[in-house]
Amino acid sequence: METSVISVLKCARRLGIGICLEFSAELLVPEQRIRNFCLENKCGNYRNHYMCPPYVGSLREIKAQLKKFQRGVLLQYSKSLDVINDNESLKQSKIDFHKKILRLEECLKSEGIKHVWGLIGGNCELCEVCGAKLGEPCPYPDRARPSLESIAIDVLALLNKFGLDNKFHPDKVTWTGCILF
Repeated sequence: METSVISVLKCARRLGIGICLEFSAELLVPEQRIRNFCLENKCGNYRNHYMCPPYVGSLREIKAQLKKFQRGVLLQYSKSLDVINDNESLKQSKIDFHKKILRLEECLKSEGIKHVWGLIGGNCELCEVCGAKLGEPCPYPDRARPSLESIAIDVLALLNKFGLDNKFHPDKVTWTGCILF
């Protein structure tokens, strides 16, 4: 295993990320079927969030972006909480995972790897209301990150490929993301 991967795995463990699995970046294939969920806009973020479609790019653009990477580390961060009734803790756990992804990017960059892309779990919540909804620019373009879902990756199928739990639990949240390099 390459030194940079070992460093990321060690850093991820220090940050409390429970699952860290190396994979070939070719495994991430955007699907129109997943993008269609975004087009249905059930979450309300389509055209209202810079880290969601259409702002994250077309499938062709995303595929071109993904081809720039050879390797990745799949990451899962879990936290015990009342998922149904504790929205504040749920939101905070998502923000915490986002910050962990950013720290892992820094870890790889400190190893001399300049081209790194972190993908978070869920939508970016660095702002109370995304600037896209307000017609304002993103105040954190260097820290905002899209999720695997927003770039049309079937996360449930990806978890199945790794043999990981892909169920939703009422007493625990698990955020899934990755670092590509």
